[in-house]
Order: sequence, then C-alpha cells, then structure tokens
Amino acid sequence: MEVDYQLLEENIRAGYRRITAQYRRDDEIEVTTENHCRLGRLLRRICQSFPKRIAALDVGCGTGRYFHCLEKVEHLTGLDISEEMLAAARNPVRKEWITAGTIKLRQGNIYFSAFPPHSFDLIYSLGMFGHGCPVTVQICGRFFEWLKPGGKLLFNVVDVAGLPWCQRLGRRLRSVLCPLLSARWRCRLDVRERRSPLFALRRRQLLRLLAETHFQRYSVLSQPCSSPLWNGRHLECLAHKD
Repeated sequence: MEVDYQLLEENIRAGYRRITAQYRRDDEIEVTTENHCRLGRLLRRICQSFPKRIAALDVGCGTGRYFHCLEKVEHLTGLDISEEMLAAARNPVRKEWITAGTIKLRQGNIYFSAFPPHSFDLIYSLGMFGHGCPVTVQICGRFFEWLKPGGKLLFNVVDVAGLPWCQRLGRRLRSVLCPLLSARWRCRLDVRERRSPLFALRRRQLLRLLAETHFQRYSVLSQPCSSPLWNGRHLECLAHKD
C-alpha cells in the first residue's frame, strides 16, 4: 500500500483534537507504570553516556510525557503533528522534574520536516511508530543526517508478535489473498486500510530495514508493554552514528 502522508496527517490531527485532554490525564497514570519507568531509566542512561550537555529531539512528543526523563539536556526540541498536543506539552506531567535548559515546541509532520545536518546528539521517538506512522529507510536517513557524529537514535514501533492472534491472522490472510483479488476489491481494501493503518513490524523486517540505512551499529529488542492504557509489544531500536 502506498502511504499518503498528507492523509495520515489529517487523520491523526483530527483524532488527537478529540482526545488531547484525556491523553494528558492519562499521562498521570502512564508515568506510574513499569513500562514507563523502564523507558525513563533507558533515556536517562543514554543521556548520561554523553560527556557533555546535549541537544535532543523528541519526535512525536505529544504532551511531553518523556520530558522529565531526560538528563544533561541543554536544548530540547519537541516535534508533534498536533497543535492541541503541543499546547498540553507546555504543562507536561512531572513538570517540576524537568531539567532541560530550553524547550522549543514545534508543530510539524516528521515526514516533511527539516532540520540542519548535525543538529542533535539524541533523537528519540516513543509510542509514535506503528499506529498511523511507518518506520521507513527514508525517515531513518533523515535521523542519521540530523544527528551529530557520536549521536544516538532511540525509537520503538509496534511489534507484530504482540498483536492479538486474530489480528495477526487477518494480516497474514490479507497478504496471501490480496494478490488473488480483482483490482476493484484490492482498491476497496486499500481505502479501508488507509483510514486507520497499522504499520507494525516483525523483528526481522526492522533489522532488514535498518541494514539499508547508514547506521552501522544498532540493536533491536522486543519488549512487552503492559499498562492500563495499552497492552502488547514494541520493537525497541537503539542506533549509533559513528
């Protein structure tokens, strides 16, 4: 299926316009979960690995759910597609814990956004890829360009292995049967999928994708995610720019 990023933007913005207030209230729940605490420890460990204060980019920052997890950050840029989510990010969860020197919030679509080369020491994106947003070789190429030498990229994406069995079966049947359908039925399926696309990946698929990028060092782990808000698995990638 060819991805229409403009249509994705319109659908995502409309969806978040309706749920921003609830999403911000959910932050207060999510930060108490083991899943969030583990990601917070990982972010702090990555930040501490740099010998100096750094510049960081939070891709799909939403309401600023992870701002308080950062350390040694001098300049933080939060990018999100939704103006409403960015408005909520001005009063993020655990605001009193935030130590970033400056925070700049920027509205934009990551697939169309541009930053100068070597702008950031750390780029991270947690909870964005998979539901409506695909990981692609092209977006990883942008991240690589925006990172400084020695920079690090952390992102996660929905893991197919964590989807309910009926959903996994449906994806499998679609991939097998779709080529056998008439053009008319394939078009109908594509229209239906574009309304709410799921870009989940298998570990081998993500590894194959990363092998096509400029990153030479990276790791991919499948991590369970259990919280009152979402249950499943994420593929978690940490990549280094040498």
